[in-house]
Amino acid sequence: SSLVGMLANEMSVHEQLVLETIFDSARALQPKASVYGTLVALLSLQQPSFGVEVVRKLSSSLQDALDDHAPLSIRGLCRFAIELMNAHLVPADSAISLLETLLATKGEEGVLPARSEWFATLVLDALILGGGELSAREPKRMSGLISDLHDFAVERKSWKRCSLLLPYGDQTHPGEVVEHFDAVWQLVRHCAEKGAWNLPFVLAPWRHFADELSSVQSTSVEMITVPLHTTGCTYPTLRRLRLFADDAASDTAADVAMPDAHGGGSPLSVFERVIVEEQTWTLVNSFSDSHKDGAKALSWQQEAIGVDCCATYVEVVLSMMMTLPTARSKLIYYGCLLLDFSKLFPSVPLLLEKAVNKLYVNLERLDVELGGRLIEWLSLHVSHFNFNLSPFAAPWAQRLSSAAAQRDDPTSHERFVVGLLDKCVTLSYHEKLQKELPAPLLAWLPPKPVGVLAWAALSASDTEPGALSTKSAALLARLRAKAEPHDVLNWLDKAIEPAQLPTLVVHSLLDAGSKSVSHLEKLLDKFNWLLNHVGKDADARGLVLSAAAHYYARNKQMLWITVRKLLAHELVDSSAIVSWLCSAGNRELLSSGSAWVVLSELLEEAVAGQRAASKAAALEEERHAAAYERADEDDAERLRLADERLNAKRDHLEDVRRHKKGLLANLFVGLSGALTEHARERDEPSEWRRATLGHARGFGRRFISELSLDALEIVVDGAEASEDVQAALFAELRLLHSWQV
Repeated sequence: SSLVGMLANEMSVHEQLVLETIFDSARALQPKASVYGTLVALLSLQQPSFGVEVVRKLSSSLQDALDDHAPLSIRGLCRFAIELMNAHLVPADSAISLLETLLATKGEEGVLPARSEWFATLVLDALILGGGELSAREPKRMSGLISDLHDFAVERKSWKRCSLLLPYGDQTHPGEVVEHFDAVWQLVRHCAEKGAWNLPFVLAPWRHFADELSSVQSTSVEMITVPLHTTGCTYPTLRRLRLFADDAASDTAADVAMPDAHGGGSPLSVFERVIVEEQTWTLVNSFSDSHKDGAKALSWQQEAIGVDCCATYVEVVLSMMMTLPTARSKLIYYGCLLLDFSKLFPSVPLLLEKAVNKLYVNLERLDVELGGRLIEWLSLHVSHFNFNLSPFAAPWAQRLSSAAAQRDDPTSHERFVVGLLDKCVTLSYHEKLQKELPAPLLAWLPPKPVGVLAWAALSASDTEPGALSTKSAALLARLRAKAEPHDVLNWLDKAIEPAQLPTLVVHSLLDAGSKSVSHLEKLLDKFNWLLNHVGKDADARGLVLSAAAHYYARNKQMLWITVRKLLAHELVDSSAIVSWLCSAGNRELLSSGSAWVVLSELLEEAVAGQRAASKAAALEEERHAAAYERADEDDAERLRLADERLNAKRDHLEDVRRHKKGLLANLFVGLSGALTEHARERDEPSEWRRATLGHARGFGRRFISELSLDALEIVVDGAEASEDVQAALFAELRLLHSWQV
């Protein structure tokens, strides 16, 4: 009331500022939508025109959000509309018409499952807030809405779920993941059947002003139009990953015991849990610019509701971090949130330990890309605690072989541990890890990350004139003496055998620049002419990459840095990288997540180039059309130049399109060939095949809207890849395409 009085006095001067602030808050702080709805209704009692302006702006803002396909804004504005209905500023018939329009998307011709599910979930979210008022004021239409949702829920059960969106793929067990629709539909159905909509933890300040608000002048929301799906539209949702099944009853039980700081539990009903999870998800999304503010907001939420929410917080944040195909925010944001939780809540470190161990046990089923995300986050997390991995040593050791032998095909658990320790070395240094690691994990610490020269094993012959080490010394001496480039190249062509040239030059330069990345950068820039001479054709560029991989055999992080540097200096290109990775001697690298990060960067660059070229061509077409409209008989030369400019833009667009198609075709042909050859060499399933296929599917999942699956399958089939490999590569990608693209 005091806030209403203060704002009412300022309305004549700051009405627009108040209006914008309320809408910004309704979008960002969605759990408090009821507060803003009630505030607006109370202000409109004193200034009715303000309430009319809010509803008008709501209508236009919601339509704009739908046109722009801004999912979080759409959700926030729909919730705000329902809260205005609760406060009597929007009529119930207008509010339920809005929900009916949103739900009607399920009847669109050829509607994507992801789209219809998202809009249905949006309606369910709104009913959690306003189902009671709608049931009282529009009982017949509310009953019809619930019936439509029930029919949709029944139809939805017949859908084939897209395993590429599930953390454990097609091996995901019932109860391990709870879809957002399932969680909120269970809650709404229960409320509708019992006729009880007074839900815990859902703010309803309008109830305290019921008598005053009954006289509010209501204004209808304008009818909206939901645009059809277009390429690029996404439908984000909370896919709840259940990590504390041993500490909690299943979702069908009456109560769920959430562990507190002392190992006990505060009773949290299933429906309370759903609401807390949804509010947590919304707040985490809202504070992506400041993890500290996000942690404070969640701390205040726990204090306000008086229930230990730590387990829910950990599950929700990890679920968001492990969202497929991509998390909404950067991994560093979720990592910082979990660090803040560890400081704010005493129970969180133990909860994180349990969650990590649960995921570790299931690594053989866990999506390969998510295994990589887990390594990225966990290495960052333990770096803030002196790289203390002691809590994990005993349970992890049970799934590692007794001796840390460098096997050709390590298990998923061994690959995970080695990958994590390698990342920790990158964040720290080898000697520190040697001191800090517990004994069971120390044996798996990778060798010290140093470069390995081809002539590193000294022998009597290494000092002879024809030895590589002698030739390397001679090369470096010429470079340090600043010999003319043409003299150096003439000497190389005469004195060095062609087969030795890539190894000699690449190893010599990498070793000379091994002090730091900046040293390497300077050498590549200074001796660009030398490496260009060595990598004069496609085959030679592949040999340059192979030589770099041999030198950095013990330092994979530095290998990928070097590959990026070579690419940036135009010493190698995308086709050389793809051919190198898929070649017989280097295909082991295809099981590395770092390789697929580089491949993703190549495709992102190609996609960005195509978009820029497409935009430039469209602008040139407009300019060309305008030139012809203004032309007269004497403008022949100007029109000829306009034609040339347009043709040049179109040719460039065709070139970049061809480049992108060629990159994808070469990658999938090379990949399918590597997988087919691997299958011929060994009959039983291997971890390399699982990891490589997992990364390939993850790559396809991330760029699904850029892939022409029909064209790729034709090309791969023409390359004589085995049918099993083709099915493994494309079957799930086709299902994903039909699900959301």
